[in-house]
Amino acid sequence: MPSNSQRIFAVFVTAGLFVGGAWVASGFGADGDPAAVATAEAAQHDGLVVNLHGAHNAKGNLIVMVFDQQAAFDAMDYTKAAGYLEAPSTQASQRFDFADLKGSSYAVVAFHDENGDYDLNLDATYTPTEGYAVSGMNDLEGYPVFEYSLIDTEKPTDMTLFYWP
Repeated sequence: MPSNSQRIFAVFVTAGLFVGGAWVASGFGADGDPAAVATAEAAQHDGLVVNLHGAHNAKGNLIVMVFDQQAAFDAMDYTKAAGYLEAPSTQASQRFDFADLKGSSYAVVAFHDENGDYDLNLDATYTPTEGYAVSGMNDLEGYPVFEYSLIDTEKPTDMTLFYWP
């Protein structure tokens, strides 16, 4: 059975090979609930704050992993993550607070584990069947690179889950 890192790699390779940039740009929006975003940004925060938007349903859990090491990020090794939180899914935007992660840069990976198996599920062509997001990525064509995914803790970070049709 492929590991999570192999699955994530396959997801991004598949996206790059089979999906044109124009199609991705026209097929996926990054619109969050403006009221939720404004409320989350106005609220006081301490440490890293991630506002996750765009869950398609309330099935399963939303999982957010924070990495401070490239090797753990590349392997998507949650056991070596600097932070890990999960919460029951809801279609409303959710805030994830990592109060103990301060003063550094981190890469964040989130996914919607709709069936509760703690895995980003893929179909036979290695296309994800559940939503996912990586900090620093604006579309599905990009491959997650640790250096480009780094975000700081100065202000809350908004991330929107991507779903394949």
